[in-house]
Amino acid sequence: MLVSSHHIDNFPLALAEVSKPWLASVFKVSVDDLLDFRVTAPKIDRGYGSKVGFISLSWAPGVRTQGLPATLAIKVMPEYSATADMVRQRRTFCREARFYAELAAQTPVRIPKVYAALWNDETGNAVLLLQDCSVLRRFSFFDPPRFKELARVIDTAARLHGHWWQRETELVASEAVMGPTHAVWTQWASEMANSWSAWLESPLAAFLPVEWRGLCIDIAATAEKRMTTDWPTRNLTMCHMDFHCQNVFFDQAKISDSIVIFDWDGCHLGCGAHDIAYFLGLLPLTLRRQVETPLLHRYHRKLLQAGVRDYDFANLKADYAFGCLFNTFLIPMQLALDLSQPQAQADAERMVVGLLQMVLDNQEGPMM
Repeated sequence: MLVSSHHIDNFPLALAEVSKPWLASVFKVSVDDLLDFRVTAPKIDRGYGSKVGFISLSWAPGVRTQGLPATLAIKVMPEYSATADMVRQRRTFCREARFYAELAAQTPVRIPKVYAALWNDETGNAVLLLQDCSVLRRFSFFDPPRFKELARVIDTAARLHGHWWQRETELVASEAVMGPTHAVWTQWASEMANSWSAWLESPLAAFLPVEWRGLCIDIAATAEKRMTTDWPTRNLTMCHMDFHCQNVFFDQAKISDSIVIFDWDGCHLGCGAHDIAYFLGLLPLTLRRQVETPLLHRYHRKLLQAGVRDYDFANLKADYAFGCLFNTFLIPMQLALDLSQPQAQADAERMVVGLLQMVLDNQEGPMM
């Protein structure tokens, strides 16, 4: 059962707004069929583009409620106002809801089951009711997967990319997927230079040594061109775009297909190696350097096994290097996040170091 709509904001925008009548309407039962419900927030809030919560539900016994879930995950709009404004402007949450409504069923990797995908294209607001995957193992930037688990993630990415390989016409027909001609994408690209300038002038960049500040200036100068006229036109597929270890669940009960991928709000048309660069770039620096080469070779081998043709390892490496550069868009995005706590600031600095060092480790020749 999937409820989807994109007309009006007749859904909660915050966890506190979840109500019994709304939940009953989603599951097409009467209010009396829902005896009780409780909404809780996780102890550690890992989301940025949305606010995640969990709902426990108690249903009256009967035919109408048979098989309805006892727990759910819910994603609502972000609490932090600057982040919410960015999400609305770029329609990221709307696109995630559209992904679940339009593309999830055709995507051959494990994704949380969706019960409701509701969005409003005019306001940029959205909400998702999803399968509760909290019983599955999760990873973090500070507790990343081990090599064998990293390998399973890479295998899953190759399956995703191989399925959608060179099917760009089908992908861009959905508003869930952005490409270099999408209005939101071109606007975002046009703002990159100013965003970088604002970040470099902010306290967030105060820790940068002089030579890395120069690297950031070079990256900023080419960011818009890289996202538009220089964007790859070959070997395109569906990219997740937020493909990092905190958006991955590991199902230890199903080792043959253990990876469940969360957070599809960044879907875009690009090279699959961009996702791999994103995934590896947000690992701890030492770990990334250790696993980078073997995992790139594994990814290439799995793509070929998935049916991809005329794509040699040199092409993959070039796409990967481009992805390393593109991923630096995350750095000026820090301006829209709540980094007021010391730990959050330290985490932001660690991310900047990892992304910039990845560019230096993989860039051959002058900046694009």
